[in-house]
Amino acid sequence: MANSTISVRSATLNDLDTMTAIGLAALPDDPVWPYRYPFAAQFPEDHYKYSRIRYSEYLANVEAGAYAVMLAEAPSNENPDVKEIVAMSMWQLPGSHGTDPNGPTEVQKAMKPPADYSDRRDASTPRMKAFRASVGANKKKTFDSTYGEQQLNLMVLATRPDYQRRGAGSALVQWGMKKAKEEGLTVTLFSSPQGHGLYSKLGFVEVGTAHVQAEGEELALTLPMMVH
Repeated sequence: MANSTISVRSATLNDLDTMTAIGLAALPDDPVWPYRYPFAAQFPEDHYKYSRIRYSEYLANVEAGAYAVMLAEAPSNENPDVKEIVAMSMWQLPGSHGTDPNGPTEVQKAMKPPADYSDRRDASTPRMKAFRASVGANKKKTFDSTYGEQQLNLMVLATRPDYQRRGAGSALVQWGMKKAKEEGLTVTLFSSPQGHGLYSKLGFVEVGTAHVQAEGEELALTLPMMVH
């Protein structure tokens, strides 16, 4: 059952600082994050700077019609009469997946996917490259080949640690599920270990896995690929 105290709305550029704070607080608990950014504690300035840039790039793609960035608001722990942003989600919309047989759509021409910035000191460049290559290849092989432009791809889901397991993440995923149902789309995503239970509970099914491993390293990630 949906939590009636939680509301969902579109993000704006005015929300950028809050989005950055949520990402920095929540995503390090996801194994994918420390895998790609193992030096975040050593270089916190870079980690903040490039995280903020990344979220600004997501918002820029909203203007291009390629992405949707949705926020969940809930009553404040300090003052229940005041709502504050507690979770965020980033979605890739139809028309931006690069599967149109007629070539790039106007949306795809206008979009500029977030960059990896190889000069950032908080990151492992080989791991970032391996992650992007694996996710890109597996998305194309499994999601794009099956659903084409008729998919709504969940790219990021993050909830403030003090609001986790209180319905904010569910509300954002259900926003996407409702949109997909209304528009005849399939929701696709690469799951983190953290999110797998939530997605399964909401009815997502696993259709494959993506293996991420930088050349010469033993450490690797396995990301379940799920659809609804």
